[in-house]
Amino acid sequence: MRKFISILLLWFVLLIPVSVQAQSQLHLSLVNVDIWPEYDRAAVLTIDHITLAPDTVLPASLTLRVPLGAEINAVAVANTAGNLINAPYDSTDQAPWSVLTITTTSLQVQVEYYTALIKDGITRHISYAWAGDYAVDKMEIDFLRPLGAGSPTISLPPVDTTPGQDGLTNYRMEAADLKVGMPFALTIDYQRQTDALSISSLPVQAASTPGPDTPGHVSMTGILPWVLVGIGLLLIGAGIVGFVTWQRGSQMTKAIKRQKPRQQKEGEDEFIYCSQCGKRAQPGDVFCRTCGTRLKRAATD
Repeated sequence: MRKFISILLLWFVLLIPVSVQAQSQLHLSLVNVDIWPEYDRAAVLTIDHITLAPDTVLPASLTLRVPLGAEINAVAVANTAGNLINAPYDSTDQAPWSVLTITTTSLQVQVEYYTALIKDGITRHISYAWAGDYAVDKMEIDFLRPLGAGSPTISLPPVDTTPGQDGLTNYRMEAADLKVGMPFALTIDYQRQTDALSISSLPVQAASTPGPDTPGHVSMTGILPWVLVGIGLLLIGAGIVGFVTWQRGSQMTKAIKRQKPRQQKEGEDEFIYCSQCGKRAQPGDVFCRTCGTRLKRAATD
């Protein structure tokens, strides 16, 4: 009996780690991978959009493997409003991978990184690998063909070809029901005569055609009457100022004309001349100081 209990207890102890490991193993509903070579850098931009299974207990610790030497551009999770926010993560190198450990409080996780583009003349080669750490219900890979590139050769035939980011051609590949420990690999080859980045070669386009309701749009039909009113007020004001200036000038001219005869009369009253010799007399003189002739004054004298 004691031996049976010991065996049962040992079996129970050995079973616990397996059960805990099974519960802690995350399950992914969808992994959508964007592969954008030569888009904004002379490299391959890879964006992993990961959706955890609806029954995932949060917060959760997610471990992802990316190629060793990859330049991590962003690690983010969705907040309650559905917007992406930066998420903390740890990175360790375990060749040939860099292992990212992400603590997420959301079912939506996004990882962006750059890897080197393999070039051989005009031929480009891209290799994508999924390590298979988690079971994935569905995987979608979207390859954005660079501007000016020829038709690509893809190891997995595309399910469709549609216009993608910035009007570039997008090729979609799909895989389903990937088990834990089942890796997935994809290779893409294409030819391109130029090294120009796609984003720098795209034409600049307006987000929308301006209309009457466009913010900042000003209609001349509505503003023209106010412009005419303003011009009219300016003309009226200029006319009033001109009239007042002219009137003041006219009044000053009349005042000057009135003052001149008085100044001349006052000058005549102040000085008199001898009627005999023509010499000017001083104020108050009665007789000419030169010839003695009696000076002639106004009747008041």
